[in-house]
Amino acid sequence: EKRLGLTHSKVVGTDGVQSAVIIFLEPHCIFNRRWLEPLLSRLLKSSEGTVLLPIIDIISDPYTFDTPSNKLYQQAGMNIGMFKLSSLSFNWMDLYEHNHTYADPDPFATPAMAGGILAIWRSFWEKAGKYDVEMQAWGGENVEMSLRVWTCGGRIETLPCSRIFHWFRKRPPYKWDGQALMRNNKRMALVWLDEHIENFYKANPKARDVDAGDISDRLALRKTLGCKPFDWYIKEVFPEMRQELADEPLPPD
Repeated sequence: EKRLGLTHSKVVGTDGVQSAVIIFLEPHCIFNRRWLEPLLSRLLKSSEGTVLLPIIDIISDPYTFDTPSNKLYQQAGMNIGMFKLSSLSFNWMDLYEHNHTYADPDPFATPAMAGGILAIWRSFWEKAGKYDVEMQAWGGENVEMSLRVWTCGGRIETLPCSRIFHWFRKRPPYKWDGQALMRNNKRMALVWLDEHIENFYKANPKARDVDAGDISDRLALRKTLGCKPFDWYIKEVFPEMRQELADEPLPPD
């Protein structure tokens, strides 16, 4: 038997799905009341390429049954997802810094998704290339999918009316494979960053020598889908990245 890893396993898990909508979840979550209805309602009103995320609230660590609920469960802030070119790792950014005119509880666009909790039309999941099954273990697939969705005709939105509690453990119960993550990130960089891959290499010089495997199918997918360049993503989706690139200052408020 071959160990596929989390990312590839999710693709295998969707192969037998027949419903029009696929919702990816995780086992260490607790669902708030009426978390599902807003996702489905918004999907029905949105284009095929819209990917929806719930707000991810917090289950404190350690998780014990005798911990009072007011200490165990915490409401998360209003944040968008983002990443830095230097690491290609996900992080949070205050929503109101990115969107000064946001009005709660409207859905809001987010440049990147935190992980594998999302709702998507099955047709778009399949058309847009699912996950990169050559990524090992897990790590990087969320940022890769975020870039692919945005630049290939889709969009990512967060719905404040849909909320899921997630257990954020201080220490993972498994050994972290840093080499697999570097390989995954290099695959992503080679396919999606265009000339900005040099920013990734400057911060991660050892990545130049990492064998990323064959990426020809992902490059072909990008061409087939007619995806926009990475510069478009910076300009239209996450202009705050200009600060990292130091190409130009952000415009004044």
